[in-house]
Amino acid sequence: MRSTTTRSRWQRSAALVAGLAMIAAACGADDGDVGDEDDIDPGLEEETDEVETDDEATEDDAAADTEATGLLAELQEAGSVTVGVANEVPFGYVGDDGEVTGIAPDVASAVLAELGIEEMDAQVVEFGELIGGLQAGQFDMITAGMYITPERAEQIFFSDPDYCIPESLAVEEGNPFDIVDYSSLVDNPDVTVAVASGTVEVDYLDDAGVPDEQVEVFGDIDGMYRALEAGEVDVVTGTAATVQTQVAARDGMEAVPGFFPVDEDGNEVFPCGGHGFADEDFRDAFNDVLNQFREDGTTMEIITAYDDFTEDDVELANTLTLEDFTG
Repeated sequence: MRSTTTRSRWQRSAALVAGLAMIAAACGADDGDVGDEDDIDPGLEEETDEVETDDEATEDDAAADTEATGLLAELQEAGSVTVGVANEVPFGYVGDDGEVTGIAPDVASAVLAELGIEEMDAQVVEFGELIGGLQAGQFDMITAGMYITPERAEQIFFSDPDYCIPESLAVEEGNPFDIVDYSSLVDNPDVTVAVASGTVEVDYLDDAGVPDEQVEVFGDIDGMYRALEAGEVDVVTGTAATVQTQVAARDGMEAVPGFFPVDEDGNEVFPCGGHGFADEDFRDAFNDVLNQFREDGTTMEIITAYDDFTEDDVELANTLTLEDFTG
């Protein structure tokens, strides 16, 4: 906007100068000859100088408008940001070296570096406590691969999505109950399914009509898989990436093929994740850089470095914005 406005004003000023110059030349020249430089009204030069000064002031004002303020300015000065994760591999977790990693922190780290914030400290909480912790100021943003939903978007500010991925279910090896999706749980009333508190899977189960007595709610991801290993539940819900990662690390279970859930009206739902904020200006600055990365392939490179994510997962997200999830 700044360059367009300045250019337009310059063009109008140039036209005015040219017009006045022609008039001055016509009045000061004899017999149709073009007048000398001395014939031009000195006031014209002053007006031209004023136009240049105005343009410079406009550029200075625009530059000032882009200067960070509020929380972003504080984080830039500190050079560090505190992020909330739920220790869910591969979305956002603290590695053996004590550093936060996963697709969401890796993307966030690249974006934040562009904003002048080089360090990222993690606060690990249960998934269901992420939004409350953000609202309470426990951390500055959520980098947990959190799905964007209308309900969540009423509580916090989301970025645009950077990935979309199908759902999956972990079952006992051999899939004795022939589970293929959420609706098949309804067809097996003796089956018990584990779900993490605060996740969208809670809603997916409800939309599919799975009775409450078949659902066991857990506070953490590992607890669900330990329960499946112990035979305390028959199925574990989750994203395809999480389920595949957990199953690969354990014996005696397998992941059903990925599928997209449907809402209560039978419409297919695209589970897509973004980054959460309590400060809108911080979100906007982050989102600007994120969208540059979505366009130039940076998010593609970062996310597909994880085996559980494909180019299709990123390309779908790149076609969507926050408004596609909030109506």
